[in-house]
Amino acid sequence: MDETSFPKPDGCQFRLSAAGEVWSWRLTTPDGECLRGFAPDPKTARRSAAFAAFAVSALRRTQQRRF
Repeated sequence: MDETSFPKPDGCQFRLSAAGEVWSWRLTTPDGECLRGFAPDPKTARRSAAFAAFAVSALRRTQQRRF
């Protein structure tokens, strides 16, 4: 079963799908970069993707500050 994409923070797109006994998640950034992973259930997959979106946005903000 494949769920439709829905917007995430900072314009990231999230897709969740069943991959056998595990769930696959894919996060696409506005720049077109793709982050992927597996999780044992849909709830954990959503949380993993949310963490990835947070990490990507934090790194992007750090780059903009030019330490």
